[in-house]
Amino acid sequence: MIRSGELRPGDRLPPEQELADRLGVSRGSLREAVRALSQINVLDVRRGDGTYVTSLAPSELLSGLSFAMELLQTHQVDEVLEVRRMLFPAATALAAQRVTAEQLAAMHDIVDELEAATDPADVAALQREFQRLVGAATGNETLSSILMAIQTRDENLRRAWLTSPKRRAVALAHDRMLLEAFEHRDSEMARSIATVRVDTREQWIERLRASGDELGAIDELVDATAEAQ
Repeated sequence: MIRSGELRPGDRLPPEQELADRLGVSRGSLREAVRALSQINVLDVRRGDGTYVTSLAPSELLSGLSFAMELLQTHQVDEVLEVRRMLFPAATALAAQRVTAEQLAAMHDIVDELEAATDPADVAALQREFQRLVGAATGNETLSSILMAIQTRDENLRRAWLTSPKRRAVALAHDRMLLEAFEHRDSEMARSIATVRVDTREQWIERLRASGDELGAIDELVDATAEAQ
């Protein structure tokens, strides 16, 4: 009924017995179905009011993806980076075509704050917001939600990366160049900068591995950063 459009976002479901009779199932089975759909944010059960279809927005339906990404183990960081390499440059190129004046202004504000920020936690938060704006600028809510889920999984690694003033300066330089590409609506420049950004992070990880303990070096940095939060 939801998939066909008979029940639309915001609609209230019919009374339980009426719906069970229509679907030809018991009330117990219907409750299990409602419970399952509510857990994946398709339905919103409001006690004393009824059950409603949610907005069905990608950000809502994909919210569970962020939690799933958090549960991935550190040894799967290569998979996250691989997905990031596939999606981030393409998304950034799309953002250059669609970014709004308001989003550009917000990005300028963040870059200004990054110029003055020195605390790694503050820098990480600002970088996270900058990346969120890049995702939003694509104008594709599904893509933006997926990028945010990847960013959630990548958060501790990002914080570890930003512990170094030199690496913070590199990240800020990339932000400035991306902002310039967005201002000129230059998709290819944006794609290239995003690719270099991914390359730079991957090269740092490879240097950590080459230092001796394969992923142990990354684990140690990520764990230390997580404890410091």
